[in-house]
Amino acid sequence: MATTDRKFTATEESTSKHPHDWGRAMSVAICRLTDMAREAGDPVHDEALIGEDLHLFVEDTHDGVSITMSWTPRERAALPPATPTSEDSPEHGASGERFDPTGGSTAGLGQ
Repeated sequence: MATTDRKFTATEESTSKHPHDWGRAMSVAICRLTDMAREAGDPVHDEALIGEDLHLFVEDTHDGVSITMSWTPRERAALPPATPTSEDSPEHGASGERFDPTGGSTAGLGQ
């Protein structure tokens, strides 16, 4: 199933108003975009975002900022099926290590 005419949007919070602190919130929001596409029935891999236009919207909040990433997939040739993941197995990053969205921070997501 192609995801044309669909727009996926994910929002995460950062408790900092400084752009150099927003990486973790942006990363989690970006990963959620392909998760949403898969949930919608498109067998995309995270690498499907390479070469795609991603849109960023930053909104001021009381404690920091709200980071919204959106993606409207382009039409593509047939994609190979995404590798299935089990809820019981840990998610891994590009280096093969377990993905930790907090980056080891004890402050929580989006910090």
